[in-house]
Amino acid sequence: MRRSPQRERPARLRAVVLLALLAVAPALRAAPPPQAFVRTAEEGQALLLKRLGECYAVTPAHVLGDELFASLTGGHSRRPQGDGDLLQTFGYDLAILHVTGALAGFCNGSPVVAAGLEDRLATADRGVLTSVNADGSISRRRVTLSDVGLLYLRVRPERDRDQLFKGLSGSLLLVGDRPAGILMAVDADTGEGRVLRYDRALETLRPFFGGAGRAARRAASPPKPAIPRTGPAPEVVSWNVPPLDADHRAANLVDGRQTVWYASAGSFPVEVVLELPGDKTSVVQEVRLIGRGVAPAARLPRDFEILVSSRPDGHWLPVATGSYIRTEQEKTVGFAPVRVRWLMLRIYSNWGDPAAVGLAGIEVPVAR
Repeated sequence: MRRSPQRERPARLRAVVLLALLAVAPALRAAPPPQAFVRTAEEGQALLLKRLGECYAVTPAHVLGDELFASLTGGHSRRPQGDGDLLQTFGYDLAILHVTGALAGFCNGSPVVAAGLEDRLATADRGVLTSVNADGSISRRRVTLSDVGLLYLRVRPERDRDQLFKGLSGSLLLVGDRPAGILMAVDADTGEGRVLRYDRALETLRPFFGGAGRAARRAASPPKPAIPRTGPAPEVVSWNVPPLDADHRAANLVDGRQTVWYASAGSFPVEVVLELPGDKTSVVQEVRLIGRGVAPAARLPRDFEILVSSRPDGHWLPVATGSYIRTEQEKTVGFAPVRVRWLMLRIYSNWGDPAAVGLAGIEVPVAR
């Protein structure tokens, strides 16, 4: 019995859709990962890759030098900030950092080798080198491929404005709008860049993304004894200015330990956002700013503002302004009760220290 045209049409349509999905699947798997600007021993670049809900940054190990910590700024108009802790180094001058902070929410790259890279390199003679600037903007430099090897590619700037320099290490090379390599070094004499092939890089990192990441992370971040606290603490979820170093990160504000947070004083206003514990909004009517331990006292905030929000889209309501007197050990800022999920401290100035502004803690009592 012959099928009717009406019955054949859905089956034919399903076959066409399936073939279309199979055709685009390799391109989807090889989509360029997000990138970030890296500030540590040197300035450089990183690729952001995700595994089991955690965010990791891949950067040349020489960018870190002997440092175990880096500040990262995402390539996005919001300039998301992140802390990067060194987890492991690999051959070919590669290193992996565990990323926390707002930047982790922009991490959606997949550690999958780009399909068809060999064919693209065999026929292409041009590419684009993408990097993130300190302000989160993206730069794209047109390059020509001067040599293609089994491990490395060599690229040359196509125009005068596409010149390569030291701070670009870790930039992503795109060929045919798909990942082809990671810039590892720039020859100061010729201006050429040495690029580690993308497939070789991800093959080198595969042991980590294949299951070693969790163990490495636990070994790299041993817990410190905490001072007992009353009730659950809020979590620092984002900030807009990098910390001075690994020992003075924004998470120190709520860790319950005798630690201090310092951020650069050159980029006011300085903002820190806290998320209150629990799955629902909480009633808040005061915030305590702890300055005990901040030294010199000129690093303490001077003029500040407290803002709150109950929405994840960043709709902020100002509830209090004030000045922190540098002789105060702590300051309680009261305001009318309000139901919130997120709270922002926005600092407009400090007491004159040109290097940093900071606090030892922020406490947000929740009404019962």
